[in-house]
Amino acid sequence: MPGTKMAGTEQSTQQNSGRSTEQILDPFATQMRHLTSALNVIASDMIRDRTLAKKLDDDPDYFRKNYTVTEEELKAMRDRNMIRLYELGLHPFLLVRFAGMMGILEYWQALGAPGRGGGWPRNA
Repeated sequence: MPGTKMAGTEQSTQQNSGRSTEQILDPFATQMRHLTSALNVIASDMIRDRTLAKKLDDDPDYFRKNYTVTEEELKAMRDRNMIRLYELGLHPFLLVRFAGMMGILEYWQALGAPGRGGGWPRNA
């Protein structure tokens, strides 16, 4: 009806008419694509299945066969190179979880690094 406001959903549908769902979601999918990289998928899987952390050292071929991980990514994971993993796109949340699973936090504790827990002073 002329002169009346359309409901939000109806207006949105008219604005997007002629565009497929893929076209509408493409900007979001492009920006979030890094979250589905092999590094992020492996780290997510390790959170759910702790036996994968041991396989990283004992059976690296498992990752070559089951993930689309590059040799550079696999090397960074096996070397526990946190800086390189971040540069390669491992999400910061997953990076911290990966560090914990790989014993890196215990290493920092042994060095007396400041942090949280274990009787350490909290970071300011």
